[in-house]
Amino acid sequence: MADLPPARILEVSPEAYHDLPGFSPSLAKVAIRQSIKHAKDIADQRAERLAEQEDGPDDETPEAKQGRLDRGSIYHAMTLGIGKAIVVVPTAILSKNGAYGTDASKAARDAARAAGKVPVKEHEVEAYQHVADVMRSRIAEAGHTLEGRSELAIGWWERTPCGPVECRTMLDHVITWRGEELDIERPNVATILELKPVPDASPDRCTRTAENLGYGIAAAAGVRALNALYPSLAGRVEFRFLWCEYKRPFDLWDPQRSGVFAELGERRWLRAVHAWGEGLATGRWPGHRTPGNVEISAPMYVLKAEGFQPGDF
Repeated sequence: MADLPPARILEVSPEAYHDLPGFSPSLAKVAIRQSIKHAKDIADQRAERLAEQEDGPDDETPEAKQGRLDRGSIYHAMTLGIGKAIVVVPTAILSKNGAYGTDASKAARDAARAAGKVPVKEHEVEAYQHVADVMRSRIAEAGHTLEGRSELAIGWWERTPCGPVECRTMLDHVITWRGEELDIERPNVATILELKPVPDASPDRCTRTAENLGYGIAAAAGVRALNALYPSLAGRVEFRFLWCEYKRPFDLWDPQRSGVFAELGERRWLRAVHAWGEGLATGRWPGHRTPGNVEISAPMYVLKAEGFQPGDF
């Protein structure tokens, strides 16, 4: 069996990352939640940025969604010290009520977004920075350091029955050690920290969010990418989510992955990668309508609630 090409660090800005070739966790999420046909369509449209955007409430307005996405990007960049570039829109060109109501402010806002950057109103910068500083202090109080590398992009190859598949991912923050010393050349232990600014970091809500948004898939891909980059880390990578509230009292939940969470994410990632590899090899990208998928039934929990027994279905 031929060796796979070596994994490598991708020296690329967050804005340019999505323009790189390769299968990603964002595409894998689409493949698992919808179909490999949908993932291929996203890739063909070069619309992965849209696929990566986190879903909100069904009744969320476009303006509210954009505000939520901007807020997450701002906290991410200010807390980690790197991320999407921020463009400060001067207060002097805003409307008197502080909104993007003037032609000049709308032009500045739209130009920033067109360039893959995040606009932030001048009078809001201080408040954002205060919350980001509190987030950093909460992270430190929980025993985590941000002394590694943020926005680490890795390219690697996965082996599939239809041939190797080029993959890529970007990790929020990675700390690598050899013993008790930081070491980016020959590490033997590492920690991946995934920052998630949220209004509510309660475990139940975060668990549902992680499932709905495919965070298990992304976590599995991140660990596999780091292991491919540093084979010495096999079995020695800790992955933690940092769910940081951006509302008072600015609480933090920093769980590790359970064995079940890690296994489920790994299975889904590999299933998506294998489907992508088969599509590349055969040119076939199955959608919802596939052979054998010809009946609609009811969800398992509904059948059980109605008294059906396992043998009935």
